[in-house]
Amino acid sequence: MIRGEAQKRPDIGRIAQIRKATGLFMTLHGASGTNDDDLSRAIQAGITEIHINTEVRHAWRRGLEAALVKEPDRMVPYKLSPAAVDAMK
Repeated sequence: MIRGEAQKRPDIGRIAQIRKATGLFMTLHGASGTNDDDLSRAIQAGITEIHINTEVRHAWRRGLEAALVKEPDRMVPYKLSPAAVDAMK
């Protein structure tokens, strides 16, 4: 989880109400900064897809930085990219 100034807290009860009323698939957009327990509870309440782009971007950046430290003279992006992709996985 990305740590910020304020922790996001999804309304689990409301998610369950919407799921029950609609029966539709639901996506939790902007889940970065939501703790793992709340994400698990949201899934149990009916969330079917979770977007966590900030964590993925941070992993990409850390992977790229590690590749640059390991090979500081490397200039070719496609040779540096595998480390960033592995970090995202």
